[in-house]
Amino acid sequence: MSEDLSNPNLVQSVERALDILDCLAEYPKGCGIAELSKNLGLSKSTIHRIITTLKYKEYVTQNAENDKYQLGIKLLNLSSSITNSMDLINVARPHIYDFANKFDEVIHLCIPDESFTNIIYVDKVSSENTSRNIIMSSSIGKKAPIYCTASGKLILSQYSDDKIRELLKDTEFIKYAENTITDINVLLEEIHVIRKNLYALDNIEYDTGVICIAVPIFDRTNKIIAATSLSSVTLFNTMDDLLKYKDEFMNVAKNISRLMGYAYYTDIK
Repeated sequence: MSEDLSNPNLVQSVERALDILDCLAEYPKGCGIAELSKNLGLSKSTIHRIITTLKYKEYVTQNAENDKYQLGIKLLNLSSSITNSMDLINVARPHIYDFANKFDEVIHLCIPDESFTNIIYVDKVSSENTSRNIIMSSSIGKKAPIYCTASGKLILSQYSDDKIRELLKDTEFIKYAENTITDINVLLEEIHVIRKNLYALDNIEYDTGVICIAVPIFDRTNKIIAATSLSSVTLFNTMDDLLKYKDEFMNVAKNISRLMGYAYYTDIK
């Protein structure tokens, strides 16, 4: 058991729950309350209380034959999510790297967060050949609001208007830049266009002076699991300039989608 009571930032009940999961990982055939109590130095009542919660949340399952506890399906789901994200990055990077260097621009790879109120930048590639000093607020691991980014609006577009309203019901529509959309009805009007075009634009909506075009990445379930965006600054490009890249950029996304199992792009080389 790895308690550090000297650290005021640690939550004891959470640490104990994680210790139980760590212990169960060492017992693939299951472990009982008494064994967990002995191994972790915690009372049986404490173990029972925590493990009941873990079972309710499906992080732990109980064998009906011997009443022993094992790791649950929720952990497998979490592991699968991490694996899928890593697979996406590994598959996409060569394609967005080549595109960034070919057109001397910045390319992002974005996924939605769990709440679908933000996007997460999981990769960012800048051209190795550029002599331009382009500074953007984006960085790998950073979040940005889903409603005012090209990638975010594109990801939202796969859902119905009612679902989008539900997802964003608690969102404060902050005006980050010159053209930030701060009205849900205006956002939905733009999303109707995005659904038709299958690409989205950010025309100085999140970063001052930054414009983007985003295209979708699908998986084998036909869902938009991510978006890749080409970003530039108005000092060097207009939105019309970015739209000239659209067809070739769409082919990049189609190639990535095909490799992620999407069946409708098998004709793309």
